[in-house]
Amino acid sequence: MSGDSLKYKKYRNYLIAVCLFLGGISSALATPVTYDVRGVKGELLDNVNYYLAALPVIDSQRVEGREKKITEAIRKSLQAVGYYSPTIDFKYPDEKSHTLQVQIEPGKPVKVRQIQIELYDDAQKDADFLKILSSLDLETGAVLHHGKYENIKRRLKTLAATHGYFDAKIVRSDVQVYPRDEVADINIVFNSGHRYRFGAITIDGIPQTKLIQPLLRFKQGDAFDTLKLAELSQSLSQTRYFQVVDVHPQISQAEDYQIPVMVHLEKKKPNQMETGLGFSTDEGPRVQWNWERPWVNDYGHRFSSQIKVAQTTQTVDFSYRIPNKNPIDDYYQLQTTYENVAQDDTRSQKIEAGLHYWTTLMGQWQRDYFFKTAYEKYEQGEDSGNSLLFMPGASITRVRSKGGIDPYWGDQQILSVMFSDPVWASDTRFVKVWGRTKWLRTYASNHRFIFRAEQGALLWGNLSEIPASQRFFTGGDQTVRGFAYESISPLDSSGQLSGALNTTVGSLEYNYQIAPKWRIATFVDAGTATNDYQEPWKIGTGIGGRWLTPVGQLRFDLAFGVSEESVPFRLHFALGPEL
Repeated sequence: MSGDSLKYKKYRNYLIAVCLFLGGISSALATPVTYDVRGVKGELLDNVNYYLAALPVIDSQRVEGREKKITEAIRKSLQAVGYYSPTIDFKYPDEKSHTLQVQIEPGKPVKVRQIQIELYDDAQKDADFLKILSSLDLETGAVLHHGKYENIKRRLKTLAATHGYFDAKIVRSDVQVYPRDEVADINIVFNSGHRYRFGAITIDGIPQTKLIQPLLRFKQGDAFDTLKLAELSQSLSQTRYFQVVDVHPQISQAEDYQIPVMVHLEKKKPNQMETGLGFSTDEGPRVQWNWERPWVNDYGHRFSSQIKVAQTTQTVDFSYRIPNKNPIDDYYQLQTTYENVAQDDTRSQKIEAGLHYWTTLMGQWQRDYFFKTAYEKYEQGEDSGNSLLFMPGASITRVRSKGGIDPYWGDQQILSVMFSDPVWASDTRFVKVWGRTKWLRTYASNHRFIFRAEQGALLWGNLSEIPASQRFFTGGDQTVRGFAYESISPLDSSGQLSGALNTTVGSLEYNYQIAPKWRIATFVDAGTATNDYQEPWKIGTGIGGRWLTPVGQLRFDLAFGVSEESVPFRLHFALGPEL
């Protein structure tokens, strides 16, 4: 090879490098075009902007050479929502402007003339598939929407996967569009194949399989359903017996359309201990220690204890649970509690022992039938004494929620009643009734409303003979904000809190979401603890913030007691679930 040839190649390479370098500088200095889309709004505008944003960066001074790509992107964006005959005009930017004005006349939309969805095999008799056909995202006469068309197919596939149609397939799916006639025909042919069923169910890892049998809501031969497997896994975790729960179908081992199910469990360690620190404006700082023995014996008995030390209250609690028909929903519980309270004008030391029978009614309402024995030494204002009570009673509770740790919908209902009477050796006679309802609803994603109401009454009793722990007080984080914890009560002749025979509380709160984990709040609370409803009600109102943490919602409120002449204010903190 000659020297001149080598020199030529050398200079050529230099020239290419310089051109690439200058081109890079040019690209770096280029100002990308922005788009000003006119003539469409709502979903059409959003879709156009989405497609335009997906285009490669275009130099604002070289837009005319990219007109075809821009037009194609706009047409695809409009076709996706049913507009196949748009008119698109551009106003090109001048040297001082970097915005391309896009004028769109979308034209008339294409509408669905016919939807034909054919189901074959076992899906023809499955009520859930028929429900999809009766609630399609598209219907005849509606504007064609390819996203909704794809969602119909997605719903069919998802249902097939969860219901055990593992051989299902879409044989045909197409949309035939006739832009001149402004109509479209949709055709979907779905062959589900046979529905698989549950096969043999094997439980390994523990010998006490009889204990968890009530949690199995399906048996061999039942139609396969992944939701039933998920429910079983959740129920096994809720027993708090196991540190490992693994429920999985062995699809690869299916025979004769039956799928074996393997349930692998590993017990928790014999002793579970944890400590925690907390703070709320009701209790102040607190320290808590928990100890639990998940397996006392092979019958599934469980023992737990808790010690909690707060600024005003100290408690020691022991609990022994004995499963009956179901370790989650049907069990007996022996409970013993020592409580010491020094709160405002209340001084109380109480030892309480109780036998509870917990069961669930109609799958949602949890019932607690109990018999409690309580000895209490107390001082409440001018009243003091010792009290021995024997109290049979019952309570019902229902909690519903959607949205997990940060629910967007839910409600809570609680009602309890218990009796004390000298007929069975109690020191005094009364009937205590207490109930609470709380509702949470979210509208338009960001607007959340919370309503709460509470009512309590001591019937057929003399207040001076009823121990302090059974009297009613209100005020604080969970009742009437703007007032100290349990500071609302009638006063005795010495000006001290006496407690009351009745309590009524109502609250309305509004939350607005300003960020994924943040909400601002405003609220008004009203309530009273009274003997005769002659006292004026206490009203608190204010503003607050809500921060979603991994362990629940942190609530902080600045509340004002606007019912008082000298308006008090308090800063409230609380952490935990909303329901």
